Amino acid sequence: MFAIIALLPILAVGILMVGFSWPAIKAMPAGWLIAAAAAIFAWNMPGRWLAAATIAGLINTIDILLIVFGALLILQLLRESGAIETIAASMAAISEDRRVQAIIIAWLMSSFLEAAAGFGTPAAIGAPLLAGLGFPPLVAVIVSLIGNSTAVTFGAIGLPVWGGFEPVSNMVDLPQGADFHDFLRHIGAFAGMLHFLIGTFIPLTITAVMTKIVDGSFKKGLAVWPLALFAGLCFTIPQMLIAVFVSYELPSLLGSLIALPVFIFAVSRGFLAPKDIWNFPPRNRWPDEWEGKIKAGAGVGERTMSTIKAWIPYLLIGTILLATRLEFFQLSAALQSIKAGWTGILGTDISRSITPFYNPGIFPFLFIALFVPFIYGLGWTRTAGVMGDTVKKIGPAAAALFFALGMVFIMMNSGGASGRDSMLIVMANSAADVAGRAWYIAAPLVGLLGTFISGSNTVSDIMFGGFQLNTANQTNLPRAAILALQAVGGAAGNMICIHNVVAVLTTVGLLGREGPVVRKNIPVALVYALLAGICAWLLILAGARDFLII
Repeated sequence: MFAIIALLPILAVGILMVGFSWPAIKAMPAGWLIAAAAAIFAWNMPGRWLAAATIAGLINTIDILLIVFGALLILQLLRESGAIETIAASMAAISEDRRVQAIIIAWLMSSFLEAAAGFGTPAAIGAPLLAGLGFPPLVAVIVSLIGNSTAVTFGAIGLPVWGGFEPVSNMVDLPQGADFHDFLRHIGAFAGMLHFLIGTFIPLTITAVMTKIVDGSFKKGLAVWPLALFAGLCFTIPQMLIAVFVSYELPSLLGSLIALPVFIFAVSRGFLAPKDIWNFPPRNRWPDEWEGKIKAGAGVGERTMSTIKAWIPYLLIGTILLATRLEFFQLSAALQSIKAGWTGILGTDISRSITPFYNPGIFPFLFIALFVPFIYGLGWTRTAGVMGDTVKKIGPAAAALFFALGMVFIMMNSGGASGRDSMLIVMANSAADVAGRAWYIAAPLVGLLGTFISGSNTVSDIMFGGFQLNTANQTNLPRAAILALQAVGGAAGNMICIHNVVAVLTTVGLLGREGPVVRKNIPVALVYALLAGICAWLLILAGARDFLII
């Protein structure tokens, strides 16, 4: 009975967003209200504890929004300057083969944009670029969403890992000498291995799905398998190595910055390039559903500057992040030493703090943003306009995140005053009784469901991180591995989440075609999540558990 009551807030959010098409800004407050009511009436949570949990959620929201604002501000400044158009135009010139173009834009460029900004921007930029190159808009949407997957776990400078799982930092019992960042590194390392094993095949999936839609056959898409696998490995190998040996913040950013020049240089020299150019049929043979008000082939814009100049801000960001995260430079401890927060909020046992100078939203994003207007000669009027637009863009996300985090912190701390098991622990006990060790398979599906509902891997990790952690405890499964599966499943869910689908369809004038997109992509997302669970189970059986903080 109590497990069902504990599930009600999350269930309500899912029903409101999926069943009634409520946006997160309306559904999350409803979830918070239901969680608060359940905590008060079923768990006897005092009002002071309820307020303290909500304040903790607010502090966590500020921490996350610093990254969201900084990342989006950099991206918006580059779009205003024309740098993004220059980057896209330089990539489009590499090959006339549509399969190669899809790999470059939908896979490599989307992975970079996910790493640099996240929050739906990769597919929302990639799909219009592909449509501008002459791709049928519906096909552009489908392949862009599939490509915007493997990088998501480490997107926006690792936000789904550290921001998504930060709420459970006080719930983890760690070995002596280890801290929560060590635990997050193990989560990131395991997620990196899983993405290497599965994500390497995403470029091949993109080409196969595309030719299946166009030709009715996978044959032409699978014909470029050497090039597609090369593209996959160009990204997933460095992503995995950085996740294992460096940090959970840098894998997608540095992985894409390595993969892009390597792949483009190789293809431009004819390495593994397809001998026969594959293209779409003439437009008069396109089905009506492929195109809407916005027509294909409008172009991607002209180069307004050199390619190197266009990349300068992100190259600087990558360099600064590498210097501040590698132990060799010994800057990490100094940046983390300055904290701001509240210990014992309102006299309870609930505490929360942030490390502003270690937060990449401030350093390097906002730091580099100060120099971008000078690099591109934007002028302060245009810069101020971009900043205002960025604030407006994150407004709905800010409200949704606040109530989502408030809901989760209430569920986590619902038993704190009375000494009872919290709502999350009660849910976890029930899940453990049903699934047992098969939770390896269920864990990524929970992450996928969370992203499908909320539209964000970060929010999915926030909503289900504590539940997954407690389920791992109850089933005696390695905690870092289960949380990694949550994050990887959430990344797979990015292909089909309602928010992304609607946003991307809007950019190419096909709003209302959500059904065909989800139907095409849901098998890919489900296979990705299920394979993650199977691979994790096999890795643990092979001894990977010995390398995890469990």
